[in-house]
Amino acid sequence: MTRARSIAGEKTPITGPSESGPGPVSRRSRKKEKTRRNIFSAAMGLFAARDYDAVTIEEICERADVAKATFFLHFPNKAALLTEFNERLTANLRSHLAEQGGSAEEKLRRAVQMMIENWGRNAEIMRKMTREFLNQPALPRAATDANAGLSELITEIVAQGQATGELRAQVPASLVAAMLIASWGAFVSAWSTADEEVPPTVGEELLDIMLFGLKQM
Repeated sequence: MTRARSIAGEKTPITGPSESGPGPVSRRSRKKEKTRRNIFSAAMGLFAARDYDAVTIEEICERADVAKATFFLHFPNKAALLTEFNERLTANLRSHLAEQGGSAEEKLRRAVQMMIENWGRNAEIMRKMTREFLNQPALPRAATDANAGLSELITEIVAQGQATGELRAQVPASLVAAMLIASWGAFVSAWSTADEEVPPTVGEELLDIMLFGLKQM
């Protein structure tokens, strides 16, 4: 298995969340976000150069030039860096989909494709991070926080499809998004304990089941 490239490297398509969101951002908030990004980038660089399990929080803090207390201010544990990974991925998804446009189904398919590509690119890191993430005591709340941005984005896409008549409107868009994310989460959980690579078609297959069901037509 090839070593996963650092998410902070130049060749990865994931970047930091957009700083041009709605409303003014305070100087304190910008500084806090910059610190969070620095910690994440430092951690991912160490994970890519060595091994996720071998990297300590102390080493991450040293690389990011922050105190240990600052790390815990942003992340309750090392596995919580998964939340920042998802936030960066979601920010890129939102930007990409806004530029490309298209139907709700087209947007959902592009979204799952980008998710698979980014998780696969960082497969070694994400597999071990996910294992640790799933073993934490406060998992339900942590999982909700980790997927908050993605859930919001998928809800918006589904709502768009419902408004245009492309998708059925009987089921609330937020519930559809929750089901899609739960399906993805179930796959990630199983994948994290296996030795296989991320199947390139898994996102499309999960989405097909959600959109068209299991019954042969």
